[in-house]
Amino acid sequence: MFHNYFFLKRLAPELEEKLKGLKLLECFSQNKDELILGFGDPDRSFYIRANLDPNVSLLAFPDEFARAGKNSVDLFSKLLDKAVTGVSVFAFERSFQIELGDEALIFKMHARRANILHARNNEIINIFRKNISQDVEIIPGELNQAINISEPALAQHNYDPTSLIPALGKETKVYLEKSGFYEKQDAEKWNLLKELLNQLDKNPIYLHETPSISLLDPSTEQTESAIEAANWLYNKTVRGFYFEKEKNQAINKLKQKIKKSENYISKTRSKLQQVENARSPEEIANILMANLNSLQTGLSKAVLHDFYKDEPIEIKLNRELSPQKNAENLYRKAKNRHQEIDALKENIEAKEKLIDKLSRQILHIQEIADTKELRKYLKDHGLAQKEKVKEENLPYHAFEFDGWQILLGKHAKANDELTLKVANKDDLWLHAKDVAGSHVVVRQKPGQNFPTHVIEKAAALAAANSKRKTDTLCPVIYTQKKFVRKMKGAPAGQVIVEKEEVVMVEPKGMN
Repeated sequence: MFHNYFFLKRLAPELEEKLKGLKLLECFSQNKDELILGFGDPDRSFYIRANLDPNVSLLAFPDEFARAGKNSVDLFSKLLDKAVTGVSVFAFERSFQIELGDEALIFKMHARRANILHARNNEIINIFRKNISQDVEIIPGELNQAINISEPALAQHNYDPTSLIPALGKETKVYLEKSGFYEKQDAEKWNLLKELLNQLDKNPIYLHETPSISLLDPSTEQTESAIEAANWLYNKTVRGFYFEKEKNQAINKLKQKIKKSENYISKTRSKLQQVENARSPEEIANILMANLNSLQTGLSKAVLHDFYKDEPIEIKLNRELSPQKNAENLYRKAKNRHQEIDALKENIEAKEKLIDKLSRQILHIQEIADTKELRKYLKDHGLAQKEKVKEENLPYHAFEFDGWQILLGKHAKANDELTLKVANKDDLWLHAKDVAGSHVVVRQKPGQNFPTHVIEKAAALAAANSKRKTDTLCPVIYTQKKFVRKMKGAPAGQVIVEKEEVVMVEPKGMN
Protein backbone atom coordinates (compact mmCIF):
# COMPACT_ATOMS: atom_id res chain seq x y z
CA MET A 1 0.00 0.00 0.00
CA PHE A 2 3.05 2.27 -0.23
CA HIS A 3 1.93 3.67 -3.61
CA ASN A 4 -1.32 4.95 -2.15
CA TYR A 5 -2.62 8.38 -1.21
CA PHE A 6 -3.62 7.34 2.30
CA PHE A 7 -0.10 6.16 3.13
CA LEU A 8 1.53 9.23 1.58
CA LYS A 9 -0.96 11.35 3.53
CA ARG A 10 0.67 9.98 6.71
CA LEU A 11 4.19 10.23 5.35
CA ALA A 12 4.05 13.90 4.33
CA PRO A 13 3.60 15.45 7.83
CA GLU A 14 6.34 13.23 9.25
CA LEU A 15 8.69 14.38 6.51
CA GLU A 16 7.75 18.00 7.09
CA GLU A 17 8.66 17.65 10.77
CA LYS A 18 12.07 16.25 9.79
CA LEU A 19 12.81 18.53 6.84
CA LYS A 20 11.32 21.96 7.49
CA GLY A 21 14.07 24.55 7.73
CA LEU A 22 16.80 22.24 6.36
CA LYS A 23 18.56 23.13 3.12
CA LEU A 24 18.94 20.83 0.15
CA LEU A 25 22.71 20.36 0.24
CA GLU A 26 23.22 17.62 -2.31
CA CYS A 27 21.22 15.84 -4.96
CA PHE A 28 22.92 13.16 -7.04
CA SER A 29 22.57 9.79 -8.72
CA GLN A 30 25.15 7.01 -8.77
CA ASN A 31 22.89 4.22 -9.97
CA LYS A 32 20.37 4.15 -12.79
CA ASP A 33 16.87 5.08 -11.54
CA GLU A 34 18.14 6.02 -8.06
CA LEU A 35 18.27 9.58 -6.70
CA ILE A 36 19.84 10.61 -3.38
CA LEU A 37 18.81 13.86 -1.70
CA GLY A 38 20.75 15.19 1.29
CA PHE A 39 19.26 17.92 3.51
CA GLY A 40 20.88 19.58 6.48
CA ASP A 41 21.88 22.50 8.67
CA PRO A 42 24.77 22.86 11.12
CA ASP A 43 23.02 20.65 13.68
CA ARG A 44 21.32 17.83 11.76
CA SER A 45 20.95 16.08 8.44
CA PHE A 46 18.31 14.01 6.66
CA TYR A 47 18.54 11.82 3.55
CA ILE A 48 16.02 10.55 1.06
CA ARG A 49 16.97 7.57 -1.07
CA ALA A 50 14.55 7.27 -3.99
CA ASN A 51 14.89 3.97 -5.85
CA LEU A 52 12.65 4.42 -8.90
CA ASP A 53 13.55 1.19 -10.64
CA PRO A 54 10.21 0.09 -12.17
CA ASN A 55 10.46 -3.18 -10.24
CA VAL A 56 11.03 -1.43 -6.88
CA SER A 57 9.84 2.19 -6.85
CA LEU A 58 10.26 2.88 -3.12
CA LEU A 59 11.66 5.52 -0.79
CA ALA A 60 13.99 5.12 2.18
CA PHE A 61 15.21 7.62 4.73
CA PRO A 62 18.66 6.53 5.96
CA ASP A 63 20.36 8.33 8.84
CA GLU A 64 23.43 8.88 6.67
CA PHE A 65 24.62 8.16 3.14
CA ALA A 66 28.22 7.97 1.90
CA ARG A 67 28.55 9.16 -1.67
CA ALA A 68 30.75 7.04 -3.92
CA GLY A 69 34.02 8.57 -5.05
CA LYS A 70 33.19 8.02 -8.72
CA ASN A 71 30.35 7.24 -11.12
CA SER A 72 27.94 9.76 -9.62
CA VAL A 73 26.31 12.78 -11.23
CA ASP A 74 24.80 15.90 -9.66
CA LEU A 75 21.15 16.62 -10.50
CA PHE A 76 18.59 19.40 -9.84
CA SER A 77 21.54 21.67 -9.06
CA LYS A 78 19.39 24.83 -9.27
CA LEU A 79 17.62 23.73 -6.09
CA LEU A 80 20.76 23.38 -3.98
CA ASP A 81 20.99 25.58 -0.85
CA LYS A 82 17.25 26.22 -0.91
CA ALA A 83 15.49 25.67 2.44
CA VAL A 84 12.50 23.36 2.84
CA THR A 85 9.37 25.39 3.61
CA GLY A 86 6.94 22.49 3.81
CA VAL A 87 5.92 19.00 2.69
CA SER A 88 2.42 18.30 1.45
CA VAL A 89 0.50 15.52 -0.21
CA PHE A 90 -1.70 16.17 -3.24
CA ALA A 91 -5.32 15.46 -2.36
CA PHE A 92 -6.38 11.95 -3.39
CA GLU A 93 -3.28 11.60 -5.57
CA ARG A 94 -0.28 9.26 -5.28
CA SER A 95 2.14 12.18 -5.13
CA PHE A 96 3.58 14.57 -2.57
CA GLN A 97 5.91 17.53 -2.80
CA ILE A 98 8.81 18.96 -0.86
CA GLU A 99 8.36 22.72 -1.07
CA LEU A 100 11.47 24.89 -1.40
CA GLY A 101 10.07 28.41 -1.43
CA ASP A 102 8.46 29.07 -4.82
CA GLU A 103 9.86 25.78 -6.19
CA ALA A 104 9.21 22.15 -5.34
CA LEU A 105 10.34 18.57 -5.83
CA ILE A 106 7.31 16.46 -6.65
CA PHE A 107 7.53 12.75 -5.82
CA LYS A 108 5.16 11.03 -8.25
CA MET A 109 4.86 7.57 -6.67
CA HIS A 110 3.08 5.80 -9.52
CA ALA A 111 4.77 2.42 -9.05
CA ARG A 112 6.41 1.44 -12.38
CA ARG A 113 6.04 5.02 -13.67
CA ALA A 114 7.35 6.73 -10.54
CA ASN A 115 9.35 9.89 -11.09
CA ILE A 116 10.68 13.01 -9.37
CA LEU A 117 9.81 16.36 -10.93
CA HIS A 118 11.21 19.85 -10.42
CA ALA A 119 8.36 22.36 -10.44
CA ARG A 120 8.36 26.14 -10.51
CA ASN A 121 5.38 28.48 -10.86
CA ASN A 122 2.97 25.61 -11.52
CA GLU A 123 5.15 24.26 -14.32
CA ILE A 124 7.46 21.23 -14.59
CA ILE A 125 10.92 22.40 -15.65
CA ASN A 126 12.94 19.22 -15.14
CA ILE A 127 12.39 15.50 -14.49
CA PHE A 128 14.60 12.71 -13.14
CA ARG A 129 13.53 9.76 -15.30
CA LYS A 130 13.86 11.25 -18.76
CA ASN A 131 12.27 8.24 -20.43
CA ILE A 132 8.88 9.24 -18.98
CA SER A 133 8.92 12.36 -21.14
CA GLN A 134 5.19 13.05 -20.82
CA ASP A 135 5.74 14.02 -17.17
CA VAL A 136 6.95 17.43 -18.32
CA GLU A 137 3.34 18.14 -19.35
CA ILE A 138 2.00 17.69 -15.79
CA ILE A 139 0.47 20.83 -14.27
CA PRO A 140 1.18 20.59 -10.51
CA GLY A 141 -1.89 22.59 -9.53
CA GLU A 142 -4.13 20.07 -11.26
CA LEU A 143 -2.77 17.12 -9.26
CA ASN A 144 -5.08 17.90 -6.32
CA GLN A 145 -8.36 16.03 -6.76
CA ALA A 146 -11.47 17.82 -5.46
CA ILE A 147 -13.77 15.03 -4.27
CA ASN A 148 -17.05 15.66 -2.46
CA ILE A 149 -17.23 12.87 0.09
CA SER A 150 -20.86 12.79 1.17
CA GLU A 151 -23.79 10.38 1.24
CA PRO A 152 -25.47 12.01 -1.82
CA ALA A 153 -22.17 11.79 -3.74
CA LEU A 154 -21.83 8.11 -2.80
CA ALA A 155 -25.41 7.51 -4.01
CA GLN A 156 -24.53 9.17 -7.34
CA HIS A 157 -21.74 6.59 -7.70
CA ASN A 158 -24.13 3.67 -7.02
CA TYR A 159 -22.76 3.32 -3.48
CA ASP A 160 -19.38 2.20 -4.83
CA PRO A 161 -16.62 3.84 -2.70
CA THR A 162 -13.85 3.05 -5.22
CA SER A 163 -15.82 4.82 -7.93
CA LEU A 164 -16.30 7.90 -5.74
CA ILE A 165 -12.72 7.84 -4.42
CA PRO A 166 -10.36 6.13 -6.95
CA ALA A 167 -7.47 6.81 -4.55
CA LEU A 168 -8.76 4.01 -2.30
CA GLY A 169 -6.91 1.63 -4.60
CA LYS A 170 -7.02 -2.11 -5.21
CA GLU A 171 -6.25 -3.22 -1.67
CA THR A 172 -9.20 -1.28 -0.26
CA LYS A 173 -11.49 -2.73 -2.91
CA VAL A 174 -10.44 -6.24 -1.90
CA TYR A 175 -11.03 -5.32 1.75
CA LEU A 176 -14.55 -4.05 0.94
CA GLU A 177 -15.37 -7.24 -0.95
CA LYS A 178 -14.11 -9.48 1.86
CA SER A 179 -16.00 -7.51 4.50
CA GLY A 180 -19.27 -7.95 2.59
CA PHE A 181 -19.68 -4.21 1.94
CA TYR A 182 -21.40 -4.67 -1.42
CA GLU A 183 -24.02 -7.01 0.08
CA LYS A 184 -25.11 -4.43 2.66
CA GLN A 185 -28.15 -2.22 2.34
CA ASP A 186 -27.49 1.16 0.75
CA ALA A 187 -28.48 2.90 3.99
CA GLU A 188 -25.61 1.13 5.80
CA LYS A 189 -22.93 1.80 3.20
CA TRP A 190 -22.38 5.47 4.01
CA ASN A 191 -21.62 4.69 7.67
CA LEU A 192 -19.32 1.84 6.62
CA LEU A 193 -17.45 4.17 4.25
CA LYS A 194 -16.92 6.73 7.03
CA GLU A 195 -15.64 3.94 9.28
CA LEU A 196 -13.28 2.79 6.49
CA LEU A 197 -11.85 6.29 5.98
CA ASN A 198 -11.36 6.61 9.73
CA GLN A 199 -9.41 3.32 9.77
CA LEU A 200 -7.22 4.51 6.89
CA ASP A 201 -6.41 7.60 8.93
CA LYS A 202 -6.04 6.03 12.39
CA ASN A 203 -5.03 2.36 12.08
CA PRO A 204 -1.43 1.36 12.76
CA ILE A 205 0.68 0.62 9.71
CA TYR A 206 0.82 -3.16 9.48
CA LEU A 207 4.05 -4.81 8.28
CA HIS A 208 3.67 -8.10 6.39
CA GLU A 209 6.54 -10.46 5.62
CA THR A 210 5.52 -10.73 1.96
CA PRO A 211 6.97 -7.95 2.21
CA SER A 212 4.19 -5.37 2.09
CA ILE A 213 2.53 -2.76 4.26
CA SER A 214 -1.17 -2.30 4.92
CA LEU A 215 -3.52 0.10 6.67
CA LEU A 216 -6.33 -2.46 6.83
CA ASP A 217 -4.98 -5.99 7.08
CA PRO A 218 -3.74 -6.60 10.68
CA SER A 219 -0.33 -8.16 11.29
CA THR A 220 1.70 -9.14 14.32
CA GLU A 221 4.25 -6.45 13.41
CA GLN A 222 3.14 -2.84 13.15
CA THR A 223 4.25 0.76 13.56
CA GLU A 224 2.74 4.23 13.88
CA SER A 225 5.56 5.84 11.87
CA ALA A 226 5.23 6.10 8.09
CA ILE A 227 8.99 6.77 7.82
CA GLU A 228 9.76 3.62 9.82
CA ALA A 229 7.33 1.61 7.66
CA ALA A 230 8.88 3.00 4.45
CA ASN A 231 12.39 2.06 5.64
CA TRP A 232 11.26 -1.43 6.63
CA LEU A 233 9.56 -2.03 3.29
CA TYR A 234 12.50 -0.62 1.32
CA ASN A 235 15.08 -2.79 3.07
CA LYS A 236 12.99 -5.94 2.77
CA THR A 237 12.04 -5.36 -0.86
CA VAL A 238 15.35 -4.11 -2.21
CA ARG A 239 17.36 -6.80 -0.43
CA GLY A 240 15.12 -9.53 -1.84
CA PHE A 241 14.78 -7.96 -5.30
CA TYR A 242 18.48 -7.43 -5.92
CA PHE A 243 19.38 -10.80 -4.39
CA GLU A 244 17.05 -12.57 -6.81
CA LYS A 245 18.27 -10.37 -9.67
CA GLU A 246 21.91 -11.20 -8.93
CA LYS A 247 21.05 -14.87 -8.54
CA ASN A 248 19.12 -14.99 -11.82
CA GLN A 249 21.90 -13.15 -13.65
CA ALA A 250 24.40 -15.78 -12.50
CA ILE A 251 22.10 -18.63 -13.51
CA ASN A 252 21.32 -17.08 -16.90
CA LYS A 253 25.03 -16.57 -17.53
CA LEU A 254 25.66 -20.26 -16.84
CA LYS A 255 22.72 -21.26 -19.06
CA GLN A 256 24.17 -19.18 -21.88
CA LYS A 257 27.49 -20.97 -21.46
CA ILE A 258 25.70 -24.33 -21.56
CA LYS A 259 23.87 -23.30 -24.74
CA LYS A 260 27.11 -22.14 -26.36
CA SER A 261 28.79 -25.40 -25.34
CA GLU A 262 25.91 -27.45 -26.76
CA ASN A 263 26.12 -25.53 -30.04
CA TYR A 264 29.88 -26.06 -30.06
CA ILE A 265 29.45 -29.81 -29.52
CA SER A 266 26.89 -30.00 -32.33
CA LYS A 267 29.13 -28.16 -34.79
CA THR A 268 32.25 -30.06 -33.70
CA ARG A 269 30.52 -33.44 -34.10
CA SER A 270 29.46 -32.46 -37.61
CA LYS A 271 33.01 -31.40 -38.40
CA LEU A 272 34.41 -34.60 -36.87
CA GLN A 273 32.06 -36.69 -38.99
CA GLN A 274 33.09 -34.72 -42.07
CA VAL A 275 36.81 -35.19 -41.37
CA GLU A 276 36.44 -38.91 -40.55
CA ASN A 277 34.38 -39.56 -43.71
CA ALA A 278 36.72 -37.61 -45.98
CA ARG A 279 39.22 -39.52 -48.12
CA SER A 280 42.41 -40.07 -46.16
CA PRO A 281 45.40 -38.07 -47.48
CA GLU A 282 47.53 -41.07 -46.49
CA GLU A 283 45.70 -43.27 -49.02
CA ILE A 284 46.20 -40.66 -51.76
CA ALA A 285 49.90 -40.47 -50.81
CA ASN A 286 50.22 -44.27 -50.99
CA ILE A 287 48.70 -44.23 -54.48
CA LEU A 288 51.23 -41.56 -55.54
CA MET A 289 54.14 -43.50 -54.04
CA ALA A 290 53.03 -46.64 -55.91
CA ASN A 291 53.21 -44.72 -59.20
CA LEU A 292 56.36 -42.59 -58.76
CA ASN A 293 58.05 -44.17 -61.79
CA SER A 294 55.26 -43.02 -64.11
CA LEU A 295 55.09 -39.43 -62.79
CA GLN A 296 57.28 -36.39 -63.31
CA THR A 297 57.68 -32.91 -61.84
CA GLY A 298 55.52 -30.18 -63.40
CA LEU A 299 52.18 -32.01 -63.44
CA SER A 300 49.13 -30.24 -61.93
CA LYS A 301 47.13 -33.46 -61.83
CA ALA A 302 47.41 -37.14 -62.58
CA VAL A 303 44.90 -39.93 -63.24
CA LEU A 304 46.09 -43.09 -61.48
CA HIS A 305 44.70 -46.45 -60.46
CA ASP A 306 43.08 -46.39 -57.00
CA PHE A 307 43.99 -49.84 -55.67
CA TYR A 308 41.82 -49.22 -52.57
CA LYS A 309 38.64 -48.97 -54.65
CA ASP A 310 39.87 -50.60 -57.89
CA GLU A 311 38.94 -47.59 -60.03
CA PRO A 312 40.65 -44.58 -61.60
CA ILE A 313 41.28 -41.51 -59.40
CA GLU A 314 42.29 -37.99 -60.35
CA ILE A 315 44.86 -36.54 -57.94
CA LYS A 316 45.68 -32.81 -57.85
CA LEU A 317 49.42 -32.04 -57.65
CA ASN A 318 51.61 -29.03 -56.97
CA ARG A 319 53.44 -28.64 -60.29
CA GLU A 320 56.39 -26.96 -58.55
CA LEU A 321 57.06 -30.04 -56.40
CA SER A 322 58.26 -33.50 -57.35
CA PRO A 323 55.74 -36.38 -57.08
CA GLN A 324 57.57 -37.61 -53.99
CA LYS A 325 57.34 -34.14 -52.35
CA ASN A 326 53.64 -34.07 -53.17
CA ALA A 327 53.30 -37.43 -51.41
CA GLU A 328 55.27 -36.13 -48.41
CA ASN A 329 52.87 -33.17 -48.12
CA LEU A 330 49.94 -35.57 -48.14
CA TYR A 331 51.55 -37.72 -45.42
CA ARG A 332 52.02 -34.55 -43.33
CA LYS A 333 48.36 -33.66 -43.90
CA ALA A 334 47.41 -37.18 -42.84
CA LYS A 335 49.36 -36.76 -39.62
CA ASN A 336 47.69 -33.41 -39.02
CA ARG A 337 44.36 -35.05 -39.80
CA HIS A 338 44.89 -37.59 -37.02
CA GLN A 339 45.82 -34.75 -34.68
CA GLU A 340 42.73 -32.82 -35.76
CA ILE A 341 40.45 -35.82 -35.12
CA ASP A 342 41.99 -36.36 -31.69
CA ALA A 343 41.66 -32.66 -30.89
CA LEU A 344 38.02 -32.58 -31.99
CA LYS A 345 37.22 -35.59 -29.80
CA GLU A 346 39.04 -34.04 -26.84
CA ASN A 347 37.17 -30.77 -27.33
CA ILE A 348 33.81 -32.54 -27.39
CA GLU A 349 34.68 -34.44 -24.22
CA ALA A 350 35.87 -31.22 -22.52
CA LYS A 351 32.65 -29.42 -23.43
CA GLU A 352 30.54 -32.32 -22.13
CA LYS A 353 32.41 -32.15 -18.82
CA LEU A 354 31.94 -28.38 -18.77
CA ILE A 355 28.18 -28.71 -19.31
CA ASP A 356 27.99 -31.17 -16.42
CA LYS A 357 29.98 -28.77 -14.22
CA LEU A 358 27.83 -25.77 -15.18
CA SER A 359 24.62 -27.73 -14.58
CA ARG A 360 25.79 -28.63 -11.08
CA GLN A 361 26.67 -24.99 -10.42
CA ILE A 362 23.16 -23.91 -11.44
CA LEU A 363 21.61 -26.40 -9.03
CA HIS A 364 23.84 -25.14 -6.21
CA ILE A 365 23.06 -21.47 -6.90
CA GLN A 366 19.33 -22.20 -6.96
CA GLU A 367 19.58 -23.52 -3.41
CA ILE A 368 21.45 -20.47 -2.03
CA ALA A 369 19.22 -18.21 0.07
CA ASP A 370 21.69 -15.59 1.32
CA THR A 371 23.37 -12.72 -0.56
CA LYS A 372 26.69 -13.13 1.26
CA GLU A 373 26.80 -16.86 0.52
CA LEU A 374 25.85 -16.24 -3.12
CA ARG A 375 28.59 -13.69 -3.69
CA LYS A 376 31.22 -15.87 -2.01
CA TYR A 377 30.23 -18.84 -4.18
CA LEU A 378 30.31 -16.74 -7.36
CA LYS A 379 33.72 -15.29 -6.44
CA ASP A 380 35.21 -18.69 -5.48
CA HIS A 381 34.06 -20.20 -8.79
CA GLY A 382 35.04 -17.30 -11.06
CA LEU A 383 31.43 -16.36 -11.77
CA ALA A 384 31.32 -12.92 -10.16
CA GLN A 385 30.51 -9.94 -12.34
CA LYS A 386 33.77 -8.20 -13.19
CA GLU A 387 33.99 -4.44 -13.39
CA LYS A 388 34.67 -3.43 -16.98
CA VAL A 389 38.16 -2.04 -17.44
CA LYS A 390 38.83 0.59 -20.08
CA GLU A 391 41.21 -0.86 -22.69
CA GLU A 392 42.30 2.37 -24.41
CA ASN A 393 45.72 2.44 -22.73
CA LEU A 394 46.23 -1.29 -22.32
CA PRO A 395 48.57 -3.18 -24.67
CA TYR A 396 46.05 -5.97 -25.09
CA HIS A 397 42.41 -6.87 -25.61
CA ALA A 398 41.01 -8.97 -22.75
CA PHE A 399 38.57 -11.84 -23.22
CA GLU A 400 36.95 -14.37 -20.88
CA PHE A 401 36.40 -17.97 -21.96
CA ASP A 402 34.90 -20.55 -19.61
CA GLY A 403 36.30 -18.69 -16.62
CA TRP A 404 39.81 -18.27 -18.10
CA GLN A 405 41.23 -14.86 -18.98
CA ILE A 406 42.78 -14.58 -22.45
CA LEU A 407 44.86 -11.54 -23.47
CA LEU A 408 45.57 -10.62 -27.10
CA GLY A 409 48.40 -8.24 -28.02
CA LYS A 410 47.22 -5.22 -30.03
CA HIS A 411 50.35 -4.72 -32.19
CA ALA A 412 54.07 -5.54 -32.33
CA LYS A 413 55.16 -3.09 -29.62
CA ALA A 414 52.17 -4.10 -27.48
CA ASN A 415 53.16 -7.75 -27.91
CA ASP A 416 56.47 -7.03 -26.14
CA GLU A 417 54.71 -5.26 -23.29
CA LEU A 418 52.13 -8.05 -22.95
CA THR A 419 54.74 -10.83 -22.93
CA LEU A 420 57.54 -9.16 -20.99
CA LYS A 421 55.64 -6.96 -18.50
CA VAL A 422 52.05 -8.18 -18.16
CA ALA A 423 52.34 -11.96 -18.40
CA ASN A 424 53.42 -13.98 -15.37
CA LYS A 425 55.99 -16.75 -15.68
CA ASP A 426 53.42 -19.57 -15.37
CA ASP A 427 50.91 -18.04 -17.79
CA LEU A 428 50.42 -19.83 -21.10
CA TRP A 429 51.94 -18.05 -24.12
CA LEU A 430 50.83 -18.74 -27.71
CA HIS A 431 51.80 -17.58 -31.20
CA ALA A 432 51.15 -18.73 -34.77
CA LYS A 433 54.14 -20.81 -35.89
CA ASP A 434 56.72 -19.26 -38.25
CA VAL A 435 54.65 -16.19 -39.21
CA ALA A 436 54.03 -12.71 -37.87
CA GLY A 437 51.08 -12.35 -35.52
CA SER A 438 49.79 -11.29 -32.14
CA HIS A 439 51.06 -12.74 -28.90
CA VAL A 440 48.32 -14.42 -26.85
CA VAL A 441 48.47 -15.06 -23.10
CA VAL A 442 46.17 -17.23 -20.99
CA ARG A 443 46.27 -16.33 -17.31
CA GLN A 444 47.22 -19.23 -15.10
CA LYS A 445 44.93 -20.38 -12.27
CA PRO A 446 46.78 -21.65 -9.20
CA GLY A 447 46.63 -25.43 -8.93
CA GLN A 448 44.83 -25.91 -12.26
CA ASN A 449 46.11 -27.21 -15.57
CA PHE A 450 45.19 -25.42 -18.76
CA PRO A 451 42.23 -27.36 -20.26
CA THR A 452 42.67 -28.58 -23.82
CA HIS A 453 39.64 -26.68 -25.11
CA VAL A 454 40.96 -23.44 -23.57
CA ILE A 455 44.35 -23.97 -25.24
CA GLU A 456 42.53 -24.63 -28.52
CA LYS A 457 40.45 -21.46 -28.14
CA ALA A 458 43.48 -19.28 -27.39
CA ALA A 459 45.41 -20.91 -30.25
CA ALA A 460 42.53 -20.23 -32.66
CA LEU A 461 42.64 -16.60 -31.56
CA ALA A 462 46.40 -16.43 -32.16
CA ALA A 463 45.92 -17.99 -35.61
CA ALA A 464 43.11 -15.57 -36.49
CA ASN A 465 45.42 -12.65 -35.63
CA SER A 466 48.36 -13.82 -37.72
CA LYS A 467 49.47 -14.00 -41.36
CA ARG A 468 47.88 -17.48 -41.48
CA LYS A 469 44.38 -16.22 -40.65
CA THR A 470 43.01 -17.43 -44.03
CA ASP A 471 44.47 -20.96 -43.77
CA THR A 472 42.14 -23.88 -43.15
CA LEU A 473 44.41 -25.12 -40.36
CA CYS A 474 47.22 -23.23 -38.70
CA PRO A 475 50.01 -24.59 -36.46
CA VAL A 476 50.27 -22.61 -33.22
CA ILE A 477 53.07 -22.94 -30.70
CA TYR A 478 52.36 -22.73 -26.99
CA THR A 479 54.46 -22.83 -23.85
CA GLN A 480 54.68 -21.25 -20.43
CA LYS A 481 55.79 -17.62 -20.55
CA LYS A 482 58.97 -18.45 -18.58
CA PHE A 483 60.31 -20.19 -21.70
CA VAL A 484 59.93 -17.03 -23.81
CA ARG A 485 62.70 -14.40 -23.90
CA LYS A 486 63.77 -11.49 -26.04
CA MET A 487 67.22 -10.84 -27.49
CA LYS A 488 68.62 -7.36 -26.98
CA GLY A 489 68.06 -5.26 -30.06
CA ALA A 490 65.50 -7.63 -31.59
CA PRO A 491 62.61 -6.00 -33.51
CA ALA A 492 59.35 -5.27 -31.69
CA GLY A 493 57.31 -8.44 -31.12
CA GLN A 494 60.18 -10.81 -31.97
CA VAL A 495 61.08 -13.31 -29.23
CA ILE A 496 62.90 -16.60 -28.76
CA VAL A 497 60.99 -19.66 -27.52
CA GLU A 498 63.13 -22.23 -25.75
CA LYS A 499 60.53 -24.97 -25.28
CA GLU A 500 57.31 -25.38 -27.19
CA GLU A 501 54.43 -27.62 -28.21
CA VAL A 502 52.37 -27.28 -31.37
CA VAL A 503 48.62 -27.52 -31.86
CA MET A 504 46.74 -27.42 -35.18
CA VAL A 505 43.67 -25.20 -35.11
CA GLU A 506 41.23 -23.42 -37.37
CA PRO A 507 41.85 -19.65 -37.21
CA LYS A 508 38.90 -18.17 -35.34
CA GLY A 509 38.17 -15.10 -33.21
CA MET A 510 36.43 -15.04 -29.84
CA ASN A 511 32.91 -14.45 -31.23
